[in-house]
Amino acid sequence: MTMANDYKKPNYKSIYMLTLGIPIILAAVYFGFGISAFCLSVSVVVVALIAKGILDDIYPQAIILIGGIALLLIVAFLLPGTPLVKETSGSRLIDIFGSMKSIFATNMSGLGLIIMIIAGFSRYMQEIGASQKLVEISVKPLGVLKSKYIVLGSCFVLIQILAIFITSPSGLSLLLMSTLYPILRSIGCSKGAVAAVIASICINYGPAEVGTILISQLANHDLFSLFLKVQLPMVIVVFPFIGILHMFMQKYWDEKEKKNSNNDEEDYAFDNKEMPPKPLFYAFFPVLPLVLLFCGSQLMQDFLPPAYHVNIDIISALLISFFLAFACEFIRNRNIKESANQIKFLFEQMGTSLSSIVSIMLCAQVLAEGLIKIGFVNILFSSLPAGAHTELMMVAFFSFFIFVSIVILGSSSTFNAFAPFAAEMAKAGGVSATKVLLSMYYSAGFGRAFSPIAGFIIAVSGLVGLKPYDLIKRNAVQLACGYALSLAITYFIA
Repeated sequence: MTMANDYKKPNYKSIYMLTLGIPIILAAVYFGFGISAFCLSVSVVVVALIAKGILDDIYPQAIILIGGIALLLIVAFLLPGTPLVKETSGSRLIDIFGSMKSIFATNMSGLGLIIMIIAGFSRYMQEIGASQKLVEISVKPLGVLKSKYIVLGSCFVLIQILAIFITSPSGLSLLLMSTLYPILRSIGCSKGAVAAVIASICINYGPAEVGTILISQLANHDLFSLFLKVQLPMVIVVFPFIGILHMFMQKYWDEKEKKNSNNDEEDYAFDNKEMPPKPLFYAFFPVLPLVLLFCGSQLMQDFLPPAYHVNIDIISALLISFFLAFACEFIRNRNIKESANQIKFLFEQMGTSLSSIVSIMLCAQVLAEGLIKIGFVNILFSSLPAGAHTELMMVAFFSFFIFVSIVILGSSSTFNAFAPFAAEMAKAGGVSATKVLLSMYYSAGFGRAFSPIAGFIIAVSGLVGLKPYDLIKRNAVQLACGYALSLAITYFIA
């Protein structure tokens, strides 16, 4: 009886009104205000429904792709003068799917392939113990520092430096929990302070990072130049800034929790995967792709004679590094079966990244194509006031939207979904696409660090027996200040 009373029937009246109401309103806009107003209204409705669907935890790839196809259908039958493909098939309906084929083919052979190989390489580095060795070597110099709070602040900087080589926040945080956490606990740091610092991974950057590659492609910006001239100056300032704030804020929270007798320091057992000892040089393998990219960059070519000029793209750098690591692993193990079996992890992770990251990027490109073809971007920008305020408004809007949505979702899916759209809007308005996209990307990183449902926040807090909120409150001040500083620096230098 109670279960029957608790069951709430769907409000079919509201569903019917929404289903019938939106088309009626859009039809009224079309006949009352013309095709331009109709296209703008349809675009707003589609984007709003997609955003709501993502927030309601509906599979984002599906609703983004459906939204893009819906816009292309409207273009096909209401805007006959707008071409859908370079060479028409003779049928506007077939041209819609021809446009999708072109988008899929271009991105799968370019950015999509890069993303999959990066994911596979990172997984292989983890499986052979190279990532673990890099972390072990990196944390050893911390023993010379005397003050535990200086050590904590320095650890944040170290963690963010490691993030350029180990690009998965979850993977890096779990590695740190098995290596860095015991060291910091042994020198007297509280488990809350250590876990909070490890859980404050907030900025993804570097030429081998998926988001950086996506931005360089969408903004037509040289990858290594983007890293050296835009990202690096920002992180050089922001990392020490947040690290210093960590020293004071972790001390503040330690003292406050001690006064409130809320200082349960019981350590929990970690179920870590035991791996045999690895040679010291294994730590070099995760770094090798960046070294190769640097050697082939324009910066090095300016200093080297022409005979030594080489061009190395990121896929080649990753494949060279992978085969060197595989050769060393085979020579060390002298077991072809074991070494060959480890390669399957590379391809498994490539498949995982295809289903989780590349797929949403492809669907987002279809949506962006629909918004461009229907004229939404041009209509929207023609209604905005011209001048410097337009750029500031766009950066602020997209940054805030991405930050809030990722705090709610706990993942970067919103950035991947809306980055192509934001890039097209920026280009149409004469605004720096690099500036807009980088601001969005940093908002995604900081938003994830503030999200109580982010994977690495849940993992770290669970391992030490704390709640996600306990870590977020310890990091709130320093990360909020770091977020504001990163946006300000990016706005002026990008």
